[in-house]
Amino acid sequence: MIRLFLAVTIMLCLMTKYSQAGDFSESDIMFEEATKAVKDRRYKEAIEIFEVLAENNEADAQYNIALLLKSGRGRPQSYKDALKWGWLALLGKIEAANKLVDEIKDIVPDPTLRIIRNEVKNYIKTRAESGNTVAISQMGDYFLQVPEEPQYKEAYLWFVVASAFQLENAIARRDKVQKELEGKDIINLQSKALEVFTKISETMK
Repeated sequence: MIRLFLAVTIMLCLMTKYSQAGDFSESDIMFEEATKAVKDRRYKEAIEIFEVLAENNEADAQYNIALLLKSGRGRPQSYKDALKWGWLALLGKIEAANKLVDEIKDIVPDPTLRIIRNEVKNYIKTRAESGNTVAISQMGDYFLQVPEEPQYKEAYLWFVVASAFQLENAIARRDKVQKELEGKDIINLQSKALEVFTKISETMK
């Protein structure tokens, strides 16, 4: 189970994990080590551990590294990197990331926002095209949440692909986005989705 707690000494809200006794994975152990490092003000050590987990697409670690980078603890302050990880955490269903993302977006200039959006897209797309099912689902959400305006066509394409892989809630999201599209676009996007689905399926063999 994941929950939010306030680390008073650094005034940061970190995501922390709890597992039943004997049910800890290696990533759980690393996460707990990083959380303890934060409590002990060993921020450099904490951010290095969270970064490993974040690169492995663990959303709670992505949120925590975004918080640390935003505050400049353990590594020089970087709104650019904090926003990247914050967006990825948001796409990983960490609701608290929404506020963090909004705060940073108000600071970062538009040209930099475009660069970060592209970095986030490429980060997820690389994993999706390699057969990572979490990333496949996130691609559709990316096009609804991260661009300045929702990009329904691209989102629909990826929800069609996610539905074909029988990923959770993909069909409902596909059908919802379809209502925003014209019939001719739907047909074309379904053809493109088949191509994407076929390529991804080949990587899974």
